[in-house]
Parts: sequence; C-alpha cells; structure tokens
Amino acid sequence: SGMTQKGKRIDWQRCIYMETAELIDSYPWKHWKAIDAAIDIENARVELVDIWHFLLSLALENHSYELARNELVQALENARTELESKHSEIDIIEQVNIYEQLMGEALKKSKTIAGLGRLADAFFQSCHVAELDFAILYETYMAKNVLNKFRQDHGYKEGLYIKDWDGNQDNEAI
Repeated sequence: SGMTQKGKRIDWQRCIYMETAELIDSYPWKHWKAIDAAIDIENARVELVDIWHFLLSLALENHSYELARNELVQALENARTELESKHSEIDIIEQVNIYEQLMGEALKKSKTIAGLGRLADAFFQSCHVAELDFAILYETYMAKNVLNKFRQDHGYKEGLYIKDWDGNQDNEAI
C-alpha cells in the first residue's frame, strides 16, 4: 500500500537513490581525499543487494507480478547481452557514472512499466560494474533478509539495535 504499519509513507525510489549514494561512497571518487584507496567492492555489492530489495518492492507495489517479473527478466537479459566490457576495463569515475545513471532513473520517480524497465536496466548495468552476477545477488539477498529480520527482532526500528559487531558492521557477516 506504500505505507508502513505505523502509517509512514514509503518512497521506494528515494530508498534506491539514497542507497546508490552509499554505493558510490564505496569508491574512491573524491579528488581531495584517499585518492589511492581501494574500492570497497564487498560493500558496493551489499548496497546493490539493498537496492534490489527496494527495486523489487517498487515493482510489486506498482505492477502485477507477471508484468513486473517480465520487465525485470528482460532487464537482466539486456545486461547480459549489451554489456561486453569487463569491470577491470572501466575506470573508477566511469563506474561511478554508471551508478549515477541508476540514481538518475530513481530520481525520475516514474511508476510506469517503462520507467521500471529503465531503472532495472540501470540496476543490472550497475551489478555488472560491481561484478555481481545474479546467483550471488540472490544468495546475498537471502542472507540480507535474514539479517534484516534479526535486526527488526532486536530493536532496529526503535533505534536500539547496534550494527557494530566486534568492530565490524553486521553487513560484513553476510
């Protein structure tokens, strides 16, 4: 229905572009800070899994299961056939530019099936850049769902849950 149980409006596109900002911060894109830092590819992949959750939610909230499924499958197929370059051949700034295309599609706030298709295409292009294939996306998505349930059962929504586990974020456990 687009609302939480407590009546708070859910904006899936906002969730997507905010997670995309976190995805971009996994890269050393800043010209003034840590310019030689390594890409935190594992965090980038976790952010893509978060985006996948929101993309699925957006698709199912606005379209029938069949229509949403067909659009997402088509986008996955497009990514498999259109993207021939390898991650290692794309420089960091170009990788960030591809993520910004995902953000741009989310910012358009389109709820049409064509808008979903463009958003899904940008998502799977982003997965390609992060070398996140569908099998790993699915596996990590399932693990993240378990973690999210654990968080909710331990006070996450109330602000009581602590993500730090012995100096590492709980996301790193998945």
